[in-house]
Amino acid sequence: MTANNGRAPGRPPRRRRSPEQARQEILDAATTLVAEHGPDGVTLAKVARAAGVTRGLVSHYFGTYAGLVRAVLREEDTHHRERVRARVADDAGVPYAARMLDVVFATLDDERYLRLWAWSALHPEHGTLATDGLAGVADVMEAGLRAALPADRVPSRDRIEAVLLVGMSGAYGYALGGRSWQSALGHDPGDPERATAFRAALSAAVAAYLVGEETA
Repeated sequence: MTANNGRAPGRPPRRRRSPEQARQEILDAATTLVAEHGPDGVTLAKVARAAGVTRGLVSHYFGTYAGLVRAVLREEDTHHRERVRARVADDAGVPYAARMLDVVFATLDDERYLRLWAWSALHPEHGTLATDGLAGVADVMEAGLRAALPADRVPSRDRIEAVLLVGMSGAYGYALGGRSWQSALGHDPGDPERATAFRAALSAAVAAYLVGEETA
């Protein structure tokens, strides 16, 4: 028996774990690697080494590499939805646009999440990130507004959806290009007050539009 107890060189050490633990550890390792290197820079073999399992076990749980990436995106999407649900609860069931944008901005402060989102947007064949539940968010907003406002003040569904699209487009766009845009305008891209001012302006604009007068 060799010094490594008969284990072939390069093979990850084995330890007892339940199927649920093994699957979650593989998913956690994949999420970290994908965030660090981008999905195009990771393979099933790299994930297996990071998780301390065989490549065959990764394939057993997730099938192909595309299937593993989809699982990573679903996991991140679940975390995003939990943030949305928590904000709705904090707002007593009435998720106004300005406060919902706080959730988006807080999410985008997570660089790992932002990198995954950007990749997902460029590779829709693997599934989208943080958008699968958007219709549900609109449903929650509509129900909350109907419960809180007089019937003649409840914005239309089209307006609620427009607020979500405008708010998310502005937030995601600024997260990806804000620093370079601030620099192009002659400002310090690292000045946190610039980002704070943009967030306040976007939130105020979409909140005002949400409850403003409908136009033909």
